[in-house]
Amino acid sequence: MDFPRFFGFGGSNRPDDVWEERPKRLPGFNLMFVAAVFAAAVVLFCATNSFYTVPLGSQALLFRFGRYLGTEEQGLHFKAPWTEVVKFDVQEIRRFEFGERTETPGQSYFQDENEQKMVTSDSKILLISWVAQWRISDPYQYFVVNNVESANNYRLISGLAEADFRKEVASMKYEDILTTGKVALSANAKTRITNTYKQLGVGIAIVDVLISEVKVPPSVQASYNDVETAKQAKTSAINEAEAYANKTIEEAKGRAQVAMNNAEAYKVNKIADATAVSSRLESLNEMYIMNPELVRTNLWYENIEDVLKRLNIVFVDGETGSNIFLGEVPISAGKQ
Repeated sequence: MDFPRFFGFGGSNRPDDVWEERPKRLPGFNLMFVAAVFAAAVVLFCATNSFYTVPLGSQALLFRFGRYLGTEEQGLHFKAPWTEVVKFDVQEIRRFEFGERTETPGQSYFQDENEQKMVTSDSKILLISWVAQWRISDPYQYFVVNNVESANNYRLISGLAEADFRKEVASMKYEDILTTGKVALSANAKTRITNTYKQLGVGIAIVDVLISEVKVPPSVQASYNDVETAKQAKTSAINEAEAYANKTIEEAKGRAQVAMNNAEAYKVNKIADATAVSSRLESLNEMYIMNPELVRTNLWYENIEDVLKRLNIVFVDGETGSNIFLGEVPISAGKQ
């Protein structure tokens, strides 16, 4: 078999061959090879473009010639080769920065004083820098309906958050925001912005609202410092007065308690004495009924004994006038 002639590459050159002019044509082998290669390329293209993976924590939007087809969750999926897939990380935390913007993370920041200026409910100005942390909650609303990633729409959506934050500042007092009201301001602003985005169907969820800095304008800083110094002095004086008052009150309470305790003890003693006397009188009354003379004599001796104990007794000899005896009278010898 003449293989070159069979596959169309020409024949052997024999001496007796007669050269004839023949029309040129593409060999049949070349057409089949190109068709096979093209078919293999098509199959390979379809195979490599018919499967896609949505990463963990992401969602994918499907488009066919610009028309939205649907949303797919994480995992491995099949699609037509001509279907476009746009993936969104719905767990990534993004930021709207106001008043102070990051130019180089951790190194340089740009402050916009005009954006920082905000008016409180008592018509005073504060300079506030804050951040709204957010993530994509609905990729369809975010990308298809509102196209937030475009520059104009991005400014519009962030402007809504700024407007809501300013409204919340305008509802609070100057002193509250500077002292203890930052937490309440952050929480209320988060709620207000979240409600606005839900009503408009933006496709964004607010994760948190963080206040990075609150300060007074430089033009009134000195006056504000004087006011704060005066407030601290007032607070210190009030604390000292309260401490003195508490100490004095406690001491007075202590003295009053001692007096009450002494009075209670005196009362108990007097009652005990009166009870004893009353009991003795009752006993004497019973004895008096049985032998009045004896009771009177004993009472006389008891009383005279008590009196004589308090006296210095001097006995003088009436006859000579010289012998003097000093001593106690033996009262007990005369008792019956």
